[in-house]
Amino acid sequence: MEEDEREPDEERLTAEIERLMREKLEADYAPAETRRDAHPRHLGLLAGTFTVASDLPPELRVGLFAQPRSYEAWVRSSSASGKPQSDAVADLRGLAIKLRGVDGEKIPESDEPHTQDFVLLSVPAMPLGTVKLFRDAIYFGIKRSLKWFALKMLLTGQVRVLKGLKEARQHQSSPLEIRYWSTTPYRFGDRVAKYSLIPTSGAPTALPAVLTDRYLTEAMERRLATETITFDFAVQLQEAGMPINDSAPRWDEAASPFRKVATLTIPAQPFRTDERDRLAEALSFSPGHARVEHRPLGSINRARMRIYKANSAFRHQRRGLPKLDG
Repeated sequence: MEEDEREPDEERLTAEIERLMREKLEADYAPAETRRDAHPRHLGLLAGTFTVASDLPPELRVGLFAQPRSYEAWVRSSSASGKPQSDAVADLRGLAIKLRGVDGEKIPESDEPHTQDFVLLSVPAMPLGTVKLFRDAIYFGIKRSLKWFALKMLLTGQVRVLKGLKEARQHQSSPLEIRYWSTTPYRFGDRVAKYSLIPTSGAPTALPAVLTDRYLTEAMERRLATETITFDFAVQLQEAGMPINDSAPRWDEAASPFRKVATLTIPAQPFRTDERDRLAEALSFSPGHARVEHRPLGSINRARMRIYKANSAFRHQRRGLPKLDG
């Protein structure tokens, strides 16, 4: 199996990304309006329950999943664009799950002692699979133009990156009707795994004829007015040839299928309220909010843990937000 090795210049590149994002937040927002550097627009903050399955085989009874039990959860649905934009713009969507009341030893990078977060995307793999590629995309996007980044990818023979970024941006019927993936690997006890969230509440609805600024939020609101929504939470155990240090390749599901370990249940509820909006801004989600058995692995995750923590602290301090532990 591939070892979790540091990328060349990883520390310097991560520090540069952190600095560039901080400068961008200062330039883009007045202090009282400071948002996240990534996924700044939430589509809805939902209350849910995460229930660990009772019939898991021994190899899946690891860490959080060792015993059958239920956790209260906050579920933040979001759009990935670095600037808030209309739902009508094709984009990646994120789903971040924060489990509350989680016991057990946390990794040293965690600043939340009683939570476990799962940060997921609407694509199975991350086109910008290394810290170097992330740094280049952020640098050119902020300091020059993404056209320069595209040119660099073309000149260096990395057309797959551009193709992956283009294909990842889509129009979805509803955040409650699509599949999500962790894209990055995590420790799973003595093994390594990726996560996926798979919808189980019926077939997706059709896209509306007119995509409005809030059509995704409105689609969730319609279903959650009367319905309970469920997802299977599944893990894919690493097999030979599945890399840790590059998040761009998709792990082969034929070689290692995703296996259900829990159920996420989102009951009918009102969520378009000022209270939920304030809570959505006050909460922080990070791969670094994790038990030791589920430590994030790979250079991308190491960079995310550091950058998310620093930018969360900056956003909370600049905006005067309370820091909540779930």
